[in-house]
Amino acid sequence: MSTQDYPREKVTFRTIERGSTLVSRVTNEIEQLILEGRLQPGDRLPPERDLAHQFGVSRTVIRETMHRLQAKSLLEARPGGGTVVRSPSAQAVAQSMTMLLRVGQLEFDYRKVLEIRLLLEVEVAGLAAGRRTPADLEELEEILREAAQTQDDRDAFAECDVEFHAALASATHNELFSVMLDSLADIMLKMRQMAFDVPGMVQHSFTHHSAILEQVRAGDVEGARRAMRDHLVEAEDTMGKVWARLESRKA
Repeated sequence: MSTQDYPREKVTFRTIERGSTLVSRVTNEIEQLILEGRLQPGDRLPPERDLAHQFGVSRTVIRETMHRLQAKSLLEARPGGGTVVRSPSAQAVAQSMTMLLRVGQLEFDYRKVLEIRLLLEVEVAGLAAGRRTPADLEELEEILREAAQTQDDRDAFAECDVEFHAALASATHNELFSVMLDSLADIMLKMRQMAFDVPGMVQHSFTHHSAILEQVRAGDVEGARRAMRDHLVEAEDTMGKVWARLESRKA
């Protein structure tokens, strides 16, 4: 998308009232203009000096605002091209959700992640069963073959586990499922690594994945949902055992 000189239309920035949250107010104002479509991807913002004048704030406030909006992937600083509005990518959204989850404690993470997975991935399995292509099935089968060969390797098996769920999300052919699941990937990986030493966990996980794939391959929507639900119930039980072990060590 080509860069457009600002302004695209007669967009003006309102003077911000002084207070202790000037950066937040300016950030919200520009973000709202982007959400409303008055500032669109490719539009170039005025220089810092001009923005500071229009908002009635210092250039320091504008500079911090630019940093915040760039961190949200709403703006992009281009060498020699100024600051340009951009569309938030799927990866950026996933990263933002990942950062949110990393803020909490492990107990917060695993319990809430399991709730979201139960809601999200049961439907993912059903949709994958109804929409999967031969290429999707080949990808899922390859991941299971690799998982079968890595059952003695904590990190490799955990990675295969997460990849299997990511491949299922991809098989729905709705990229939003992949975005949401990608945001949980790091925590899912950590949870699987922690659960590796629970007796029977590796074989149970492999068995559940095989059952899910069987239903997806058969195109059985309800069967795939049931298989995924059974898998996540087992995963919750496993993480309960992991957490109990951690608590007992603290005692």
